[in-house]
Amino acid sequence: MSESPAPLGGPSNHASSGTRTDANLLRQFVMEYLQSHGFDKALDMFQKGIADQGGVDGDKDVVIAGEDDAMGEDGGRRGSTGGGREAIFRAPGPVPLESNVKRNIPQAQAVSASTMSENITPEFEAQAKYIIEQLQKKVGASAQGQDGEDNTTTKELKDATLNQDSLLDPSDRVEGYKSFRRWVDGGLDLWKPELDNLSFPLFVHTFLELIEFSFLKTAREFFKQHSVHHRPLHPQDVSTLSSISTKEHVHANPFCQRILTDKYIVPLSRNANDLLLQWLSGAGLDEDWEAGLHSAAGRAKEAIKGIVFNHISITVTNTGVPLDKITIASKSGLIASALPAAMPIEAFNTATTLKLGPPPMTEKLKEQVARTLHDEDVLQQPNGNTSPSKPDSSLPNGHPNGNGNGDVDMTSPSQDQNPTPSENQDRPRSPTVTVQEMKLESDRDPDLVSPEESETLPPIPAVFRIPDLKREVEAIRDKRKMIRLGTQASDVKAGSSSTTVLPSVVAFTLFDHGESASSVEFSRDSSLMAVGSSESCIRLWSLKGEKLKRKSVDPTDGTLVEDEGQPFRKLIGHSGPVYSLSFDPLYGSASAPSTLLSSSQDGTVRLWSLDTYSNLVVYRGHGKDPVWDVEWGPMGVYFATASRDRTARLWSSDRVTPLRMYTGHLSDVNCVRFHPNSLYLATGSNDSSCRLWDVQRGACVRLFMGHTDAVTTMAISPDGKLLASAGLDSSIWLWDLGSSRPIKKMYGHRSSIESLSFSADSAVLVSGGLDSTVRCWDVKSSGGERTVGRQTDTGIFGNAAGVSDGIRRLNGGGVDEQGSLPMGPGRGGWEDEPHTSDLLATWPTKRTPILKTHYTPRNLCMVAGSFIPPSNTARAVNR
Repeated sequence: MSESPAPLGGPSNHASSGTRTDANLLRQFVMEYLQSHGFDKALDMFQKGIADQGGVDGDKDVVIAGEDDAMGEDGGRRGSTGGGREAIFRAPGPVPLESNVKRNIPQAQAVSASTMSENITPEFEAQAKYIIEQLQKKVGASAQGQDGEDNTTTKELKDATLNQDSLLDPSDRVEGYKSFRRWVDGGLDLWKPELDNLSFPLFVHTFLELIEFSFLKTAREFFKQHSVHHRPLHPQDVSTLSSISTKEHVHANPFCQRILTDKYIVPLSRNANDLLLQWLSGAGLDEDWEAGLHSAAGRAKEAIKGIVFNHISITVTNTGVPLDKITIASKSGLIASALPAAMPIEAFNTATTLKLGPPPMTEKLKEQVARTLHDEDVLQQPNGNTSPSKPDSSLPNGHPNGNGNGDVDMTSPSQDQNPTPSENQDRPRSPTVTVQEMKLESDRDPDLVSPEESETLPPIPAVFRIPDLKREVEAIRDKRKMIRLGTQASDVKAGSSSTTVLPSVVAFTLFDHGESASSVEFSRDSSLMAVGSSESCIRLWSLKGEKLKRKSVDPTDGTLVEDEGQPFRKLIGHSGPVYSLSFDPLYGSASAPSTLLSSSQDGTVRLWSLDTYSNLVVYRGHGKDPVWDVEWGPMGVYFATASRDRTARLWSSDRVTPLRMYTGHLSDVNCVRFHPNSLYLATGSNDSSCRLWDVQRGACVRLFMGHTDAVTTMAISPDGKLLASAGLDSSIWLWDLGSSRPIKKMYGHRSSIESLSFSADSAVLVSGGLDSTVRCWDVKSSGGERTVGRQTDTGIFGNAAGVSDGIRRLNGGGVDEQGSLPMGPGRGGWEDEPHTSDLLATWPTKRTPILKTHYTPRNLCMVAGSFIPPSNTARAVNR
């Protein structure tokens, strides 16, 4: 009596036929699945196997006969008394799907769209999966032996991955995403921002899965139909995906590899997470519950489950309060690859305590500054009473309220500033401009920790220098005469409206430059303006109307001589466009700078002398990659650069090689900014993030995420507490450096923002962009969305009378004369554009994209841009 061989179909070996799956039902399910999904070749092969077998009984396993038709390594042959041979397929035991969310609502179990749902068990699904996978294997093997056959369905089957996803066709994946979008759009607005944030990684992974399984046509149609919804919040990523069309593109693209290997972080509140789990489990009240792979609705949800559990990491808060849009944006994305050891972003940003206080001043320097200021106060002449209508040469600055320093006390009224009572009734009141009186020891925030004298860069010397004394003395003068900007809440009486003091804006327009002007920089004493050009040169102008004189040494006697001077100077040395400029801060606002740094596309940084107007040093360290930005440290000597090589570097002016390299960004580093105390360096990148680095250690201590596109400019407030960042997404983010939390998001620009600048008191922020506007923002207000509509008194233009005059001055006539640029706003009222409530004022120019904004220490705002003349076509249309 021969021994009966052990079955080879799989490890599942059931004791009785009552526990085995109904073979006829299983066969029927497999045939219906193959037929409904268009797998014609697999269906023909399955039916042919059954026909060759001659049928099977209801209590036998499903078989496909044939001598050479053993499919897969798990298939086996079992002899019978009739001498026939049959290939037996049996699933390897019940395989629970890890994406199968356990349902806990009894009513949902009673609802089914299929008559087979009562017999669908995990073992049934596993056996069906096993049979279909083996059929796909054989169809793929047969397709490889046929030359010239290019059937689309065959290629899809051949390239499909043999896992749970192989049971899903393209319609399942697409329908799963559509079903999720319908559920989110039809839900409550309270939870919609959180759940809609989850749809972006679902969209990306659905598209990449279609590409991976070679459903190329379906992938293109899916991307074209659904990418519009995600383009406003993810323009850079959507643009990257638009170039993906094959599997080779997916493997070569860095963003695709990151999103496939790292889990996408999605924050959800507790209630939103419960809603998501209920929908995934089929417990929604708006649709019939379907689960498993036997129905279209079930397969669609299985596709979403696979993405959620395999590629998305959901962080759930402890409270059920809905998350605001700023929190959602700042805590979402591919954060794991940007942090060391996959540390949570909250833990990373709070691991290091920052020293954000002002740099210390030595006691000797304090004493000398106080002595110098006292001597000047003694020599200061008292105010006179002469009428200002006729300036007296004996009066300081030709004004009765002037002083020996050339300053005018704007708070002391003159004779013509005391109108009669009748005039007070008829004349509209304008906000009172207040001048902030500062003492030598300014009020410091007790919560801020100041660095030690040895921690600054460079360390504070024990013996101060003459430039240090001049800089500190002038800083005290500036603080005494600094105009306080923004909303003056302390001067508001009960029941009256608050007054807003806006800055005076001086606009410098560059003519005959066109689009060749690539960078603009003002000196800290407001005496010089430098313009970098795409023609590889730098032009210098004196803002005081003086000629720029070149100094040289007389070779005969060695004396220092000056030439007659020129209206402007041109510095030539770079071999590519000049992208950034920076004047040295050694003298601060006390005197004109002596050197200038420039960075270029040629990969070099050059140091220029403003005495001889010649190149002193060339710094090379970024290779052939363009250097996008350069900035001096707040105390001179050291400077930082940002480049396309994804690094920022620290340099010393007396060395030609970098001292530190700051690596961690995933794309170009576009901008660098030093903290006022020189301990930290902020960088902005094309990867839509900002980082704060410890200058000495070279380590990243803060990561700021929230932008939806490249960060092109930043600014750190003079008090050292705030960081403002802006870029191609036309929005401004305000961050708290100490807690690393986003304070608010400000929007109103219609194009890329090129420059940001804080006022000297850190109360007002000015921005300039390619939409040809200068905008003023209230830093201290809470912000938020604002109802669109023209305001008559204090609307988007702040004070109606004062700002209207400013607009006429900038436009040379009226607002209606505003031109239109390809990247600009065109005609129309700026007050009708969407913006946040913290926008104090908007000053549009005619055709001048703003490249640089700058605040003087006394809160005078200076902006510059290059005028772009209208094209001949536009002129013809206007005629």
